[in-house]
Amino acid sequence: MIRIRSHLSFFVRKCRNLRPSYETIGDCRIRLAPGSHSLEYKRRFRRYDQALGIIAGIVHRKYPDLRAIDIGANVGDTAALIRSGARIPVLCVEGDRNLLSILSENVARLGSDIEIEASFVGPDGQTLDCNFIEDPGRNASIRNALTKQGDKRLRSLANILKDRPAFSDAKLLKTDTEGFDFDILRQSADYVLSAKPIIFFEYDSSLTPHEPTAGLSTIQYLTRAGYSDFIYFDNFGNYLLHAGSCAPGVFADLDHYLSSNRRHGVAVYYFDICAFHNDDQDLVVPLKTAIGVKSEPCNSH
Repeated sequence: MIRIRSHLSFFVRKCRNLRPSYETIGDCRIRLAPGSHSLEYKRRFRRYDQALGIIAGIVHRKYPDLRAIDIGANVGDTAALIRSGARIPVLCVEGDRNLLSILSENVARLGSDIEIEASFVGPDGQTLDCNFIEDPGRNASIRNALTKQGDKRLRSLANILKDRPAFSDAKLLKTDTEGFDFDILRQSADYVLSAKPIIFFEYDSSLTPHEPTAGLSTIQYLTRAGYSDFIYFDNFGNYLLHAGSCAPGVFADLDHYLSSNRRHGVAVYYFDICAFHNDDQDLVVPLKTAIGVKSEPCNSH
């Protein structure tokens, strides 16, 4: 009897995953990827996946002609979140062919100023074998699919923007690519140095075991590019801290914290970081105020 109940429970969960599920983000009803845990996470963690909509609204007030680039767009849920804070054009970059039909369906609901670039971002000429993509159709990771003789070519952000010039100076960049975020940011220097976007990216050093210092190298690269303020959120969406470039030791401590989690028992898997260029330092206090955080000045001493 216990075994029958177990099989029945498994069958019910399987059927639920096959049935389309939806979520309302802002004023748009979004179809979710099969097997998505988004609704469950949002029921458990009230701040989960909320910050970017607030950030978009704050940035839009300073830049009325704001445009956004969403790398790792998935099914368009992040684009919907951005537009819940600001009704702006968004370039959705997504290479997972299993998600593109759902993304197109959702974009049709979001509005005509949402564009889709069906690409994985990476060095021009690099290829991947789609048969080795991990977790396709949900949170695709291409780290182990890279090969010299692959069936799909990656495109650099610079190359993509040649075809999408309207987004070449987009002031809001989001990247969530299951381990490619550090590479993408460091390979997109021309865009980053020119547009100086507010950057919202996933920080998970465990996804780059081949380069354990990739996270810190990326932070250092951004500080050299003029980024002065980094707002950290944990993977549940809770505000963690505000780190200024004047206190570099904090970045190393946080990187070590994630590594310690992985070794000794995970409480926090990754961070989401919002990075502000020095030219947009004036947006830091409004963001912290909007999420209920009392601001303190950066102290370099």
